[in-house]
Amino acid sequence: MLRSLFGFDWKKSPAHLLFLSKFLTPRGVEDFSESNSWESVLKEAPKKVIRRFFDEGMVEQASLAELLDHKYKATDLKAMLEKLGQKASGRKADLIERLIQANLDGMKQATSGLSVLRCSEQGRVLAEQYLMQDRERRTQLEQQTLQALRERRFKEASEMVSAFEAQQVFPRGVGVDWKHCNSARDVEMLKVMFNSRPKILGSLTDEQMAHLRVAAGMMYLWGTSQAENWLPDNFETELVMDNDAAARMISFHASHQFDIAQYHASGIKKVEVLATDNSCAACKKMAKRKYKLDEVPELPYEKCTSEMGCRCTIVVADF
Repeated sequence: MLRSLFGFDWKKSPAHLLFLSKFLTPRGVEDFSESNSWESVLKEAPKKVIRRFFDEGMVEQASLAELLDHKYKATDLKAMLEKLGQKASGRKADLIERLIQANLDGMKQATSGLSVLRCSEQGRVLAEQYLMQDRERRTQLEQQTLQALRERRFKEASEMVSAFEAQQVFPRGVGVDWKHCNSARDVEMLKVMFNSRPKILGSLTDEQMAHLRVAAGMMYLWGTSQAENWLPDNFETELVMDNDAAARMISFHASHQFDIAQYHASGIKKVEVLATDNSCAACKKMAKRKYKLDEVPELPYEKCTSEMGCRCTIVVADF
């Protein structure tokens, strides 16, 4: 293997650079001592990597103040100050500084044997550079995905996001094989989102719907819950719900249609609508009934008055 024959340049490894960035704030070595998830992406024990970082001057021992901050809660620090007859109010940083000034030897003893490391200046530069480049790459790809959705190039948009996730140290989702992800489901979902209008959004103009559909598509593909990043500045509707909820109604409506189709294919005849504990009165009233599959109300429910939007779902009726 190249790693064993020619050595390993960890500075070219995204996993190692991401791991280094965890020490931009002081971290205890024990935090990673038995981390199987990190070992699986680093391809070596985290302790070994930390030792390499330390030997190469990428991380260094935390200061006494940082050790105290890592080990104790503010309530603990206040109790220690009270025992010393010192003022026990203020920010945590102030409490720590006061303790060090009042009992330096005692604070050193209290943190003796504690292994907490932080990035050195050299390590900080390297870690922050990696994070910045990663953010820039994502931002660029998000804009490309946004444009693809506006032009209804759904397959391309789906494949771009899958390719990005496949390259991540910790890809989004549990058990998702992004390298072999089939875009067919995404394409069908996006087609429904872009070609249907939930009744709950019936008062919106075509232009408003166009913007919300793109935002909903981005939220769906990227697995986020916020629409604002994908909407024009000062975008507003006269809906009770906010823009995030309005965009969710579009993807929720598409998911509901998929559920109905799957139930039909499975031969299911009756379903029950479930509301949440904090659903509006109209949703709770509608959800008390069980329906024939062909007669179930459209979800999201058009009469919903919740600021969070309708969150009702359907399940197979138990009768």
